[in-house]
Amino acid sequence: MQDLYRTIEDFVLQAVSVTCPECEVVFATETLAFTPNMTKDSAVETDLHRVLPHPALRAALVAMCPACLYTTWYSGFAEDPLFPYLAVAPAEVAYSKKFAHAVLTGRKIGAHHLDRALFALNGSWCAREAGESADKWLELAGQELEAALNDESWAGNRSRYRYIMGEICRLVGDFHGAVRHYNQVDRKSQLPKSLVDHQRQEAINGNSRPVLLPPSYVEAIFFPKPINLDELLGPMPTSELEKSS
Repeated sequence: MQDLYRTIEDFVLQAVSVTCPECEVVFATETLAFTPNMTKDSAVETDLHRVLPHPALRAALVAMCPACLYTTWYSGFAEDPLFPYLAVAPAEVAYSKKFAHAVLTGRKIGAHHLDRALFALNGSWCAREAGESADKWLELAGQELEAALNDESWAGNRSRYRYIMGEICRLVGDFHGAVRHYNQVDRKSQLPKSLVDHQRQEAINGNSRPVLLPPSYVEAIFFPKPINLDELLGPMPTSELEKSS
């Protein structure tokens, strides 16, 4: 970590010092200092993740204590004013392996299955961005996400995660499981029905390859336009206008 800043395409990584909440060691790590805004032309795959140009960028979303290996999202660590060069050096570990340690930490502290699933999913994306196999990561993410969906006490957007579970199944070649999960996706997912239908058909066709979202779908999902109720309802009858005045 010789420079405080390094740029990868339009992303900027910064070397900082943080304190481990577990053992209180102050160590150096990298964090994303600048992330360019998404646009409808950004590379986003059908499992709804943004493709990053280098695995170091995704790895910077988590921090890993080199002393006790406590690993979680970067926001879970307090920044320390110590100059990074004077702090304990970061752990020498492959970018994607940081997410494996995050899953282990999550299990140790009793984090919810959904949190662990998200670590595993990011591990799969990071592995692919590094040119590594993501199969084992996807299997782990599927196990954790399935457990989260079976937890009746969890009140998240189950429909959207059913879709993501469908994508995980499709990518690992479990096409029957993929269709089963796609069939449980409803309007609460806030995803275009045509996307869900398309991915269901991809599973039926036996396509286990990653698929990029077309720009129109990126725009519809991540930049939804405000609904104009006047256009939906049409002009209010004169009698109704009189009642409201």
